[in-house]
Amino acid sequence: MVAVKTRQTAQVTRAEHVAAWMLPSLTDLIFVCVLFAVLFGLQGKLLGYDGDSGWHISIGEYTLAHGLPRTEVLLATSYGQPHIYYEWLGQLAYGLAHHLGGLNGVVALASLLIALAGAGIFAALRRRGLSPLSALALTLLGLPLTAVTWTARAQLFTLVLALWWSEQLWRYLRDGNIRRLWALPPVLALWANLHGGFIVGLLLLATTSAVLWLAPAARGMASLKALALTLGACLLAPLATPWGVALPLHIFGFLSDPLISRYTLEFQSPDFHTALPLLFLALSATLAGLWLWLASRHAAAALDPLAFAHTAIWTALTFYSVRYVAIWAVVALPLLAEALVASAPLWRATAVAADDPTPSAAARHELRPLLPWLARADAISRRMGEVDALVGRGVWAALAVVVVLLTVADGGALPGASTPALAAGYDPQVFPVQAVERLRARGVPAGLGFNTYTWGGYLDETLPEYRPFIDSRSDEYSETLLADYLTITQLAPGWRQTLDRYGVMWALLPHNEPLAQALALLPSWRCVPADDTGVAMLCQRITPD
Repeated sequence: MVAVKTRQTAQVTRAEHVAAWMLPSLTDLIFVCVLFAVLFGLQGKLLGYDGDSGWHISIGEYTLAHGLPRTEVLLATSYGQPHIYYEWLGQLAYGLAHHLGGLNGVVALASLLIALAGAGIFAALRRRGLSPLSALALTLLGLPLTAVTWTARAQLFTLVLALWWSEQLWRYLRDGNIRRLWALPPVLALWANLHGGFIVGLLLLATTSAVLWLAPAARGMASLKALALTLGACLLAPLATPWGVALPLHIFGFLSDPLISRYTLEFQSPDFHTALPLLFLALSATLAGLWLWLASRHAAAALDPLAFAHTAIWTALTFYSVRYVAIWAVVALPLLAEALVASAPLWRATAVAADDPTPSAAARHELRPLLPWLARADAISRRMGEVDALVGRGVWAALAVVVVLLTVADGGALPGASTPALAAGYDPQVFPVQAVERLRARGVPAGLGFNTYTWGGYLDETLPEYRPFIDSRSDEYSETLLADYLTITQLAPGWRQTLDRYGVMWALLPHNEPLAQALALLPSWRCVPADDTGVAMLCQRITPD
């Protein structure tokens, strides 16, 4: 391989080097394609359907204008009470993006983070030795698994940082460069200010340290002492936030809330009647099958206890909660790449044996029609790798970022165009877009209003003069408030008394919400359509009960 590279380099002139440097690398192509496809293809869909992006933007803009809040500033039901904004830095980033570019700026930031994750996955697969075509195919299969995080939320920072963190540990185990470990504590401190997913980094590091302590043969170039010191520093790193020790206590507190895990979709198990969980199941089965096949042929790669531990932990967590499927992708896909690389020589040996004329090899003759296609794909992939070694790195990715920034700055129009190609907005068939416009024009009704969980974040951002009853911040409210909300929306016994206890005077509800239909039947309430699109109903109390 070294001789081939030397011969190729000798045949390339300086002018050809310059021309090659201007070509995009495969990683650049992945980045650019994902960035543009997500940004211009999804647009407002990146704002999500649960309203989360709304309160991210609102809190970020509040922080920009007034500094980091220490009390609740959005919800009427807990306004002024002490509150920990554990994603404050991620929210600040989205607030700044909104301040500079509106909703186009928000979705541009989200698209950039998704593109970084896609390019990072491809680079990680190539780093494991996977051929360009195979790495591209596995990236295109694995990237959709991260789609559960594809909304303008702070969790996208965790997607990128979890991939970087996992790669840093993998590279340290192979080169023993202690400086890779030095980078982990400050990055974890940054991560703890961006999103609560910093726990992922701690779990990856703790698992690595424990397995290498229990299995000395798997240590490679790693130092247990260095890993232990790094783990200790990383356990202290989350204290480097505005909240100190209150931050981990807050996160563990709301994660242990049984109502949150029961009624929040992302905390529930995957639905294997849908496509993405089935894709996760297929890739998990492929990895397990490859390991078993390698083990049956006494391949050492199949016996790596660290790879097994990481995969087992994140597979179990994914079966428990669908929110972990994206982390499984960034942790397990590179391990699947390693298994594919380790199995390649055995597949080639099997393919060669397909030419064996003996009766004992008859079953393997089925591979013979595939051999020309496999050889052609292998040749194309090798050539792609040779060209990719000569081209520039990062030039096209940087140009793509510049194009996106210019597009956002010009109101969504691409450079040189007059018609906007980007016009991000909330889906008017999901959110009460027209109803909010009318409320802005006519004024918000007096008194405390009631809204649904998924509309709260949208109202946080679009109707700041109204403080919602509830939004989708699961950590914000107490178990009592969530239980009362469920009592009201599920029309459970005592729901009218609960509305009265809170002093609710009006409600903005989906037109098909059972509560809207129930309120319309009460003589003390009057419900009318809040828009012309059939999305929202506005119910107002007209007489005391």
